[in-house]
Amino acid sequence: MNRADHVAANPDFPWLDAEDVSGVTKFLEQRGWLEPGERVLDCGRAGDGNMNLTLRVRTNCRSVVVKQARPWVEKYDHIEAPWNRVDFERRFYERVASIPDVASRMPRLLASDADARVLMLEYVDGADDFTALYGGATIDKPIVAELVKYVSALHLATRDERAEQFSNTAMRKLNHTHIFEIPLLEENGVPLEQIENGLSRAASELRRDDAYLGKTYALGKQYLETGTCLVHGDFFPGSWLWCPRGLFVIDPEFCFFGSPEVDLGCAIAHMALARQDRAPVNAILEGYDQASGGSGVEAGLVARYAAVEVMRRLIGVAQLPIPASDGWRAELLLRSRSAMLDSSWELLWT
Repeated sequence: MNRADHVAANPDFPWLDAEDVSGVTKFLEQRGWLEPGERVLDCGRAGDGNMNLTLRVRTNCRSVVVKQARPWVEKYDHIEAPWNRVDFERRFYERVASIPDVASRMPRLLASDADARVLMLEYVDGADDFTALYGGATIDKPIVAELVKYVSALHLATRDERAEQFSNTAMRKLNHTHIFEIPLLEENGVPLEQIENGLSRAASELRRDDAYLGKTYALGKQYLETGTCLVHGDFFPGSWLWCPRGLFVIDPEFCFFGSPEVDLGCAIAHMALARQDRAPVNAILEGYDQASGGSGVEAGLVARYAAVEVMRRLIGVAQLPIPASDGWRAELLLRSRSAMLDSSWELLWT
């Protein structure tokens, strides 16, 4: 089913729309989410998120984020997505509320409606995400330290807890498809030659590499297994915000009970994709090891998750705002192969 089919099949569902201020107002009023005397002034899209409809609603008293999950991917509405993902995001916010180093770096959950698949969250004023890193900006050491505090606190506080409430199986399967399967299809609909001359040829060679495919598919199987702690699941610059209040992390709809290496590998991959030097990676791994009291993570597994994230961002559907390049993408794709086969993140840089 596509977007139109879902809307037609659910005519009584409260589909929110950035252009329908009166409809958004009515939705908030019916649920008692507005304070006495509070009235909506305007609303519009908040950011360029892929998965959900995310609105900034401005009232005469405050601004809030109203986030609605749909049974499709908002940016690619021909792709179906699990409609219950909002439940797991809500559970994530509720769980981390008691973890100070995590809760202090996330917006507050203000209200939720499971039937309407909606969350209302604190609006973080003056915030920008870190996608500028892909265009040549550099990430500062204090920001890296804040990211480490967040992710290490999340993993350590939830280690060996009950995993069932964070299974998020359908979303994990969707992500698995887009990380481990679609990028490696010979015809996946991504116009690689329009992105960079020669990238299609490099991708075809990778897709015929049996040794690489074996390791990648084995990693994909491990990704779907239950792990040891709660992970954010999409720990990359688009989920990181900087504002006058400091670092914030958003969009945990891909959260699940998995391996800490998932989050670390993702962050490291994007340091390579953003052409940062190795210093932030060393700071992430050393800081995490120190925060975890030396219990640490498996370095080779971190490297393999980093390698597959680089690969899927270069030749998969979820493209990044990386400037035009002449051979750089194909070269990094080749390095990601080496990093996967040798279980070494350093090979993403050499």
